[in-house]
Amino acid sequence: MTILIQGILFGGILSMMAVGLTLIFGVTRVLNIAHGDFLVLGGITAAILFEAFGLNPFLTLVAVVPLFAVIGVLFSFLMRKPMSSRTAEVGLASSVLVTLGLSNLIEGLGVRIAGLFGYNTFAIPGSALGLGTITIGGVTLTTLLVISFVIIVAISVGMTVFVYRTSFGALMRASMSDREAAIMLGADVSRVSIVTFAIGIALASLGGTIIVMVGSLDPNSGLPFTIDALTVVVLGGLGSFYGALIGGFIIGLSQGIVQVVLTIAGLNGGAWVSVVPLVILIIILIIKPTGLLKR
Repeated sequence: MTILIQGILFGGILSMMAVGLTLIFGVTRVLNIAHGDFLVLGGITAAILFEAFGLNPFLTLVAVVPLFAVIGVLFSFLMRKPMSSRTAEVGLASSVLVTLGLSNLIEGLGVRIAGLFGYNTFAIPGSALGLGTITIGGVTLTTLLVISFVIIVAISVGMTVFVYRTSFGALMRASMSDREAAIMLGADVSRVSIVTFAIGIALASLGGTIIVMVGSLDPNSGLPFTIDALTVVVLGGLGSFYGALIGGFIIGLSQGIVQVVLTIAGLNGGAWVSVVPLVILIIILIIKPTGLLKR
């Protein structure tokens, strides 16, 4: 049961990443290859705040998320030139090249920071949280896992309300649907783009912070995280908010089920978990290439 909960939790983190990735792409047409690296950098920042200042791990969320929202704003200015390209194809190619270079830069920075601290991976020891266990329906789980799951669900619900129940969310959806039409209708697409970058990068850093609390982060794992998030985006349907949200939980739950089944069968379930998203992606591309929730 714990493995399934962990799978759903990881799926929730993928959902947050995919939501940020699909919002940024939908509003700005920037395909952020460095998205997973921002997740890793967020986790590294949280671990350093804990190690250097003894900051309570949950308080690192309060520090890291706003910091990376500001970084997202600065990132939006970096991507202003690719976003202003005359054709969508040139803009997309430019964004891929720029963010791929940024991905390599962040990865190198993470490796250098790891070397300074003498780490191979970054993690916040579970004992530092001072939390015990909790029993739900006869199943004993760590309190940290339950709290992390609640945070993920709360953020998912909050983002849904923001995107579909606020006037600014309506502007975001209009920009995603037809950017040119939104501009002609008087929408300040530039401001929408800046806020979208801030939200997307902040969500990625939140995922990284939760990962270092419940597990560990390799400074070289940014690109694999981006690929997983892209898989979720394609699974749900490119540009679909609900698709990204649901797709992450589907993949996380599927990974948990596969790991449980293979472990019961006497096989190393953990070694095959990374294959699950790719298998699901292939099946979806064959059956419904537009994704689950796209027409």
